[in-house]
Amino acid sequence: MGTRNLTAVFMDGEYKVAQYGQWDGYPSGQGVDILNILKNAKKDILKNQLKKVRFIDPEKDKKFIDEYDAKAPKYIGDPETRTQDQIHWFESYASRDLGGKILSSIINSTDDEMVLKNSINFAGDSLFCEFAYVVDFDKNTFEIYQGFNKEKIDKSERFASFKCDGDEYKQVKFVHSFDLECLPDKKEFLEILEPEEEDED
Repeated sequence: MGTRNLTAVFMDGEYKVAQYGQWDGYPSGQGVDILNILKNAKKDILKNQLKKVRFIDPEKDKKFIDEYDAKAPKYIGDPETRTQDQIHWFESYASRDLGGKILSSIINSTDDEMVLKNSINFAGDSLFCEFAYVVDFDKNTFEIYQGFNKEKIDKSERFASFKCDGDEYKQVKFVHSFDLECLPDKKEFLEILEPEEEDED
């Protein structure tokens, strides 16, 4: 289901990951995926790998962007003309299909450098950003935010200063925070975040 979402990682005072996701943004979808990655991965490995991550720079990476755009298929079914390196970059770091699985891509990467798109401003558009998930290594938290928010949020909230695109919908709103050292299991996670849609598994 097309439930647009954002997966972000904050470390050393800045966002290292701000990944737009197109699909299944509910806590029972991307939320559980991220929860499982965080519970099963060694966080020190993820933090180490994040040191090799950077966002695309429109000037520094202009040649890379132009060459990729020139070869990227415009429509489904178009012949593939991208190089293997371009396909690897897109599938590993840029596809809208990744969602929270960007964390797995980063953890498992053997690349010397990982270049990501920066979609952090998407959190200011709660009409379209239906859920946002933030792993904050500075605070040691896993935070969940929800969209379709029409209320002005408290200035203490993470995304309070982000620009809203319209007058009706505000930034995504904080819902819950979990300690990274004491993450819940799936059942407890969904009882808190989707109490009326609790998984029966």
